[in-house]
Amino acid sequence: MKRFVSLLLSAVLLLGLFAGCRQEPAVGTQTPDQWPGAAELAEAVFSRSGFDGDTNGLERLSADKDEAVFLSDYLVNAYGLEDPWRDAAVIRGTGMSAFEVAVVRMEDEEAAARAADALADYRADRQGDFAGYAPAEAELAARGSVSREGPFAVLLICPDTASADAAFQAAVNGDLMPSQPVEGPTVEADVDAVLGFLYGQVQQYVSDDAVEWLDDSDLAALGSYISGSYGLGGDQWEDAAIVRGTGALAFELAVLRVKDEAAAWDMMDVLSNYLFDREARFASYAPDQEDLLHQAVVRSVVVGSDGTFVLLLACEDPEQAFNKLTAALQPDSIGVVDRYGSGLAPWTPEADSDYPDRVKFVQPNEDDMSLYDTSAIRAAWESEDPSSLSSYDRDIYNVAKRVLGQVLDNGMSDLEKETAIYSWVVNNVDYDWTHQDVMRETPRESFTPYGGLVNHAAVCLGYAATFQLLCDLAGVECITVVGAAFFSQEDHGWNMVQLDGKWYCVDVTWDANRREQGSVWGTSGPDRWRYFNITSDEMAETDHQWDYANTPEAVTKGNGRG
Repeated sequence: MKRFVSLLLSAVLLLGLFAGCRQEPAVGTQTPDQWPGAAELAEAVFSRSGFDGDTNGLERLSADKDEAVFLSDYLVNAYGLEDPWRDAAVIRGTGMSAFEVAVVRMEDEEAAARAADALADYRADRQGDFAGYAPAEAELAARGSVSREGPFAVLLICPDTASADAAFQAAVNGDLMPSQPVEGPTVEADVDAVLGFLYGQVQQYVSDDAVEWLDDSDLAALGSYISGSYGLGGDQWEDAAIVRGTGALAFELAVLRVKDEAAAWDMMDVLSNYLFDREARFASYAPDQEDLLHQAVVRSVVVGSDGTFVLLLACEDPEQAFNKLTAALQPDSIGVVDRYGSGLAPWTPEADSDYPDRVKFVQPNEDDMSLYDTSAIRAAWESEDPSSLSSYDRDIYNVAKRVLGQVLDNGMSDLEKETAIYSWVVNNVDYDWTHQDVMRETPRESFTPYGGLVNHAAVCLGYAATFQLLCDLAGVECITVVGAAFFSQEDHGWNMVQLDGKWYCVDVTWDANRREQGSVWGTSGPDRWRYFNITSDEMAETDHQWDYANTPEAVTKGNGRG
């Protein structure tokens, strides 16, 4: 959700800076006049947050008189704080970064409790801001937390929330800078060790005599299960360990090591389908086990030279178990498959009554998703006379002509044209991350083909409009779908193409996002594009929602290759 911070400030809001003192309870051994300032507390939290990026990309806001008005606006418009506040400081990432730590001192504990609720809502919103566009950042926000101590409320969207919270607690109680980072458990990057760690987190919910273990002690049994249950061949994994429930118990934990990140994404899709099938089988006779599978998660972690691991967690509170694993494992990156009803949603999504396997679509209307009218450009293309175009449309026309001249050859099929256009957009248009930055306004150009073609920066609707215009000019039938993501909480747009009378879905934005973030997905053509010519069911399974009844249904597999 885009929440641009207005610089309109009323005198009432300024009261937060200059409110008179109230009687406040002491926190720990400290009295109110001994508490550190919010800026000092925020720095103590930041020092233990696990942040390892470029500090030049961070923005610091404090109650310093030169920043007070902007900070006050930020607390109201971004966090939704309604009560006056006494002191505050924020350290936040900008652009393609969800990182954020904030310390807010309110008037009293009741106001701090309300502030904590507002910060929790903001954390969920930030998760939605990045869902699909930057999965690792969405995961960072999903694993964030909100803490409260006396009149203080603290937001932690950072890699190490446990250490950051411990630093805050120590600092507010008199030890401003804990002498050592908070040490947590560690785990070796090995399938057996990882599985053992995960099982240790959820062991209290299952009986040891109701589960069976499959590992390299019996490779034949392990391979047979992976092949027969998951549908994976022996060449698709390097090592694996599984513990699963027997009989009517749907409990299952699986850890598989694969050769690279691309193989991990392929396997996560396979395991997600396995969970969907399992859920359907348990639905008629074991609703509690169906619910367990409904909340199951599929993840991947990359741990330096130790390899890439794919995880399946069908257990009680799988998100908590995974969060503890990542704190212990400290992976270089995390991959997330947005399964229907997965723990990525901070609520239970509502299913569509007519499409029970899909999330109900409700247009969020957080953004202006009206489509840019390209009829004049298309007419000029047909007549080969752009002289009557506005300067804005003429710029779009000129770049579109140059791009198509570069990527298209005579005799190309529609699939070949589409592939060439998709490749150009994926590799030449960057996402306009002002859309995820609550402190900045996104220019309207980023919602149109001007953003994609002229500025080489766009948001989802700009990507879709750029792709559609190029397809239109190339003679490939294409439409734009204005829908939603993050369980119908965020506006999103993508395209559909028709090849040989069959419809296919494409989401060039999310493939371009992965290229921009250094993922192997989105870099090497169709075999590394996750959202190129896929089915409507596959779109729905990857957190896309739209007007199902009034949009063509894509049912043909094979990515348009026949």
